[in-house]
Amino acid sequence: RVRSYGVYRGSNQQIKQQIQKDFPVTLPIEEALTPPGPWYSDPDFYDLEKRAIFLRTWQAVGRTDQVTSPGSYFTGCFLGEPYVVVRDNSNKLRAFFNVCRHHAARVMNGEGKAEELVCPYHGWTYALDGRLKRAPRIKDIKNFLTRENGLVPIEVATWGSTVWLRFDNQNKTEDDSLELITKPIQHKLDEFGGGWDDFVHVVRRNYDVACNWKVFIDNYCDGGYHVSHLHPGLSSNLDMSSYKSEIVETTSLQVVKGKPTGNGPGPGLDRPERIGSGAVYAHVFPNFLLNRYGDTLETNYVLPTGLDGCRVIYDYYFLRSIRDPSSKSYLSDEEIKQRLDASDKVQEEDDSVCLSVNEGLKSISYQAVRGRYAPRVETPLHHFHLQITKMIDDYLSSTDQTIHVDV
Repeated sequence: RVRSYGVYRGSNQQIKQQIQKDFPVTLPIEEALTPPGPWYSDPDFYDLEKRAIFLRTWQAVGRTDQVTSPGSYFTGCFLGEPYVVVRDNSNKLRAFFNVCRHHAARVMNGEGKAEELVCPYHGWTYALDGRLKRAPRIKDIKNFLTRENGLVPIEVATWGSTVWLRFDNQNKTEDDSLELITKPIQHKLDEFGGGWDDFVHVVRRNYDVACNWKVFIDNYCDGGYHVSHLHPGLSSNLDMSSYKSEIVETTSLQVVKGKPTGNGPGPGLDRPERIGSGAVYAHVFPNFLLNRYGDTLETNYVLPTGLDGCRVIYDYYFLRSIRDPSSKSYLSDEEIKQRLDASDKVQEEDDSVCLSVNEGLKSISYQAVRGRYAPRVETPLHHFHLQITKMIDDYLSSTDQTIHVDV
């Protein structure tokens, strides 16, 4: 039967039953079907993801080097929620909804440094800690307390060189702190060698991909299944027989050894020097990815831009020693460019297949039948889908589904 849209409407119980029917979590991966097409193409499901998943999970939004000193700030917008991250005068990192308490204008724009946060609309002025300092021409206002009209805070945390926000802090516990969530990945990075402090940010690149955000994550989490077929340059420098995946709580890790150096450049732009001894690929649910190989660390933030689109924000970090001419690991600007171009090539290859899959998921044929998992390799992918189901089920089972912020 071909599914129609609108199946994710109705009472919470009805939606839960539909999702449980679509993706029975009790089935082992050997028996499970992949999610149905409407998970990727139904506007109601996308709206449900925003409320049940994205606003309630940690979201990487920037880097610590953007907010190094008091007054430094950067802004952004996540699924319609404007935010500003700022370092206050006591050197504490803070984040707020970038929405003026007067008439909801955006208070700050871009990034830079400021002594206070001033709304360009009517001049309402906030301290770096969010307190309202001045509100011009409100002399005759009644039932108004300045201390109750500061910017609305957002929970903020850092991991290494990354800055994260959690917009809805309902039911937060110590178990879902950013430190604990990222601990398995940090442990693997420590084993690999080179801590966050050993790296310096080199460049940020944005890739707009015409696919549902889950299509991009699905591709990343297939346990290396696609690498030999889709990435000949990359796979020529990897020992694919060593590829292993590990699931820890809400994260998944994929680890693979590199081939010995000296084999010469592989097909396309990739070279064994870029990969080095191997690679670690990590996924933090729902939409943060980290790649570690050679002298490089990459973070990929998959930002949904709509039902059929996402922006993949790549931040490239290199070991500090590569910029030291006296170091054996020194890289010239041209060598760095070659490595970035090789990464671009891999991204282009991923983009093309993600566009193809996004189109196929809407086919009436894929609504009538479903895909399967390759049990020996696609455990991270199955885990990702289980996490989606769990978070939506928890949200629909909650007696309180309002978005909670600290005012």
